Amino acid sequence: MLEQKLYTVADVAELTGLTSRTIRNYLKDGTLHGRKIGVQWRFTEADINRLFTESGAGVQKKQQPEDVISGFMENRAHQKKKGCLLVDIPFEKEEELSKYIEIFKEIALKNKERGSYAYEVLEDSRVLRMSASGDIEILEELTARMK
Repeated sequence: MLEQKLYTVADVAELTGLTSRTIRNYLKDGTLHGRKIGVQWRFTEADINRLFTESGAGVQKKQQPEDVISGFMENRAHQKKKGCLLVDIPFEKEEELSKYIEIFKEIALKNKERGSYAYEVLEDSRVLRMSASGDIEILEELTARMK
C-alpha cells in the first residue's frame, strides 16, 4: 500500500498562511477535517484542498475560476496594469497536481491583497483549472512557475 503524506496542524498553517489557532478552530467547527493519531491531528492533501474548495476559508473564498474572470470583467476602472488569467493544466499523477496547487496557493496567499484567485480540479478530465486576476507582475510570476 502506498503511504500518503500526512500534515500536522503546523504544516497546514504554514501551507495556508493561517495561524495554528485558526486551523484548530476550523477543526472544532467542522470546516477542516482530519484524523487524530494519538494526541495529534493529521491531514491529507485532500483534507487541505477541501478547506479551500468547500469551506471558503483562506484564498478561495468559495470562488470558482469563472467568478474571478467575471469579477475582473465587471471592474472597468483599473488604475494600474491589471490582467486576468485562466489556465488549464492537465495532470497524470497526483504528485503533479499537488505541486501545481501548492505553487498556486503560495502565490495567491502572498498576493491576496493584490488580486483574486480560484482553482478547481476537474477530476473527470484530470485537469487543474486556475484563474487569477490582478497586477500583471503576479500573473507573470504565476505563469512562469507553472511551466
